[in-house]
Amino acid sequence: MTLFSPILTPVFLRKNLTAAIAVSAVLVLLASTSSASDDDRSQPIQIGSSSAFVDYKKGITTYEGSVELSQGSLRITADKINIYRDKTGFKKLVATGSPASFQQTPIQNKPPVIAKAKQINYNVRTEVLTLKESVFIQLEDSAHRGAFYEYNLVTQVLKASGDMDNRIITIFRPPNAPLKQED
Repeated sequence: MTLFSPILTPVFLRKNLTAAIAVSAVLVLLASTSSASDDDRSQPIQIGSSSAFVDYKKGITTYEGSVELSQGSLRITADKINIYRDKTGFKKLVATGSPASFQQTPIQNKPPVIAKAKQINYNVRTEVLTLKESVFIQLEDSAHRGAFYEYNLVTQVLKASGDMDNRIITIFRPPNAPLKQED
């Protein structure tokens, strides 16, 4: 996966190099505020996509086309990822897809948090994942399905909401039984 086109004009290179630097800065901040292991924070950040676009005035960086973001144990895949920033720094990441997926090992020597949904929002400052539409979450000893979930990676608190048409389903695994992963 290549981030840049083979067109190598000076203007093209200058614009895309600036975009790459801006996005790298976003991801360094994401890594530095993450509660994942220290090993994750020291790993290089890699993003692969078919295209990238930066709007400096609005503070939005957009990657589209089979987007794959990785750093240490963090893995995000999506059709599209938007990264938002303001004057104080980077705010959030929004991944959309059919489905978009998030995986990270927030505590060393524990199983990863695996989440899939049509939309995944990650608040960089609070380290909260918000998942919307066709949600699946796999935690150490349980699996969850529903329409809307919020998971705090720091406090490890999971909140869910639903209604009569979109009920929440939780499956708890018996001790020593493997938890089946969704494909």
